[in-house]
Amino acid sequence: MDFVDETLGQVSGIESVGYEYDPSVGAVVPVRRIPGGAPPSPPFGMTTRSVLRRAPLGFPSFTLAAAIGATNTQSSKVSRKYHPDRLLIVPSAAGIVIDSIKIGDEEQLMAPGVPVELYGTLALTDSKPDNFSPVPSGIDVTITLRNTTAGALTALAGMKGGCER
Repeated sequence: MDFVDETLGQVSGIESVGYEYDPSVGAVVPVRRIPGGAPPSPPFGMTTRSVLRRAPLGFPSFTLAAAIGATNTQSSKVSRKYHPDRLLIVPSAAGIVIDSIKIGDEEQLMAPGVPVELYGTLALTDSKPDNFSPVPSGIDVTITLRNTTAGALTALAGMKGGCER
C-alpha cells in the first residue's frame, strides 16, 4: 500500500485506489475500492462515435408508369455519416433496370441499364459487400429505375450499412 492509499484509508474508509483502463475515456483512470464492498460498476455501455452500428436506409416505393422507358428517381437523405454495404431492390415483376445509383453527385454504377436482379433477394447470398462510397451526413442517396416493359411496375428499395453514432 502506498502513501496515497494509506491516507485515503485513514480519512475516508476507502481501502485502496487502483487503476483500470476505461474504454469510454481511452485512458487509465483511478478506481476506489471499499473494503468488503462490491466491485466498481462498469462504465455505461456507450461506444465512441467512430464505432459503426448497423442501420437501414429506406426509400419510398417506386412506381414506374406503364410505358417502355418510364423512369422514377427516389432519394433518401442520411442524418449521420453512413457506410452502405448492401442494396436490396424488390421489384413487383421482371423488367426493371437500374439507370443510376448516386451518393451525392458521385455515380456508383459503371453504366446505366443494370438488371435489378443484381440487387434482388437472391443476391443476398453473395458474401461480398456492394462496396458503395461512404455517405457524409446530410447527403442524398439517389436511385433511378427504368421500366423496360409496357406494364406498370413497382419496386421497394433499401440499404443496409453502418452509421457513426
